[in-house]
Parts: sequence; C-alpha cells; structure tokens
Amino acid sequence: MKNIAAVLFLLFQTIFAGAQGNRSTLNIRLSDGAPLLVTINSRDFKKVNTLITIADLPRKRHNIQVYKFRAYVDGKGGKAELMYSGDFKIKPGFTYDCVVDVTTRKLYIKNINESPGTYTPPPPAARPDFRKDVPLAENEVNMSPQSDLSRLQKQIEAVKEDTKKLSLAKDYIAQHPVYTADVRTISSWIMFDDNKMDFLKEAYPHLKDRENYSSLSDVFTLPATKKEFKDFATGKK
Repeated sequence: MKNIAAVLFLLFQTIFAGAQGNRSTLNIRLSDGAPLLVTINSRDFKKVNTLITIADLPRKRHNIQVYKFRAYVDGKGGKAELMYSGDFKIKPGFTYDCVVDVTTRKLYIKNINESPGTYTPPPPAARPDFRKDVPLAENEVNMSPQSDLSRLQKQIEAVKEDTKKLSLAKDYIAQHPVYTADVRTISSWIMFDDNKMDFLKEAYPHLKDRENYSSLSDVFTLPATKKEFKDFATGKK
C-alpha cells in the first residue's frame, strides 16, 4: 500500500508541475507610467501600482479591462478611467509585457522570453506618487519645432508594430538636432522598454544637451531596464 501511495503522490506532483509550467505571466502597465487597476475575466485585482504582475494565467482566451487610476486629493480612494477593454490570447508557459497606449487606447502585447521557464519576474514597482507629469530636468529645454514633433507623433501612432515606431523615431533623430526633452517626448510614443532603450542609445550621439541624458531613466517602467540605462549613461560620462 505504501508503494502505491508513493506512486500516486509522484504522479500527482508530475501532473501539478506540468500544469504550472503551462501557465503564463503578464506584466501590465500604461504607456505614460501612471498608476493603474486591472480586471481579468471579471476578476478585480485589488491593487494599484505603476506595474501590475499577474501570474498563473491558464492557456485560453482572456478578457481584460485596464483602468488609469487618479487618487483623490485627500488620499482616500480615487477615480478609475477605462483605458482598454478587450480579449487576448497567450501561449502557455511564457511571460508577456503588456502596454496600453493611453493616447490611442490600444493594447500591445510582447512575449519577452524566448523559451518557457527562463524568465525571472522583476521586483515590485515603487509605490506610485500619482504625479501627472514628469518635470523637465534642470536646464532641460525642448528645441524641436512643435510642427515636426506633431508630424512624427502622427506617423508613429499610425503604425501598430512597436518596431516600426522605433524605426520612425530613429529616422527622425538622424535628421533633426534633438534635446533631452525631445527624446523624452518621442520615447513616450514607443511602447516597450527594450525598444525605448534602443532608441535612447541611438539618440545619445545626436543630443545637444548630453549633460541631461541621465535624467531620462524615468521613461522606463521595468526596474531592470532602468538599471541598464543608468549603467549605460554612467559609462558615457
């Protein structure tokens, strides 16, 4: 009997481990880095943060609502504005970076690990400070003509793929002198942190105010990407 019980226990463990390996993880955030709330399959995840990680999602089509959260002045509660509502489907055993563009209200989903089981979740994001805008760094100026930036914004928002947004941004800085504030603005139109990193590295040689370059770390959401940028910026000093 003991042998049978042991075999059944091992069989259960194997099945359970296999089921866990077929579940996926979502890292969900807004393109402007604002605090958010998330509902998946009618389940409210009762937490507010700038990055919300939801693990153990089974393989199936899911329904999601993403809300932008604005705290009341007295700190007692807040107002939630719907940014996106729709369905999505994911592969089992992977981790996805999910970004809602607050301008177009579209959801962008990217598989951030090539093979199952190799991703280490980032540490929790810092508690949100509910700021509305990121101030310019000291001595930071915006010198690009507004018409040029507006034209670029329309071009970037007209394409769906984030890699194409990145390509348009790179083309722009190759043809225009830019300042840190311009780079900050343009990077807000690119959804994923790895593409923002690519853009900021490409932008450095074109900057007119390189002394403000390190202030751009706040365009990133994921802690690991922030650290990578800070290391890169430090190496440029």
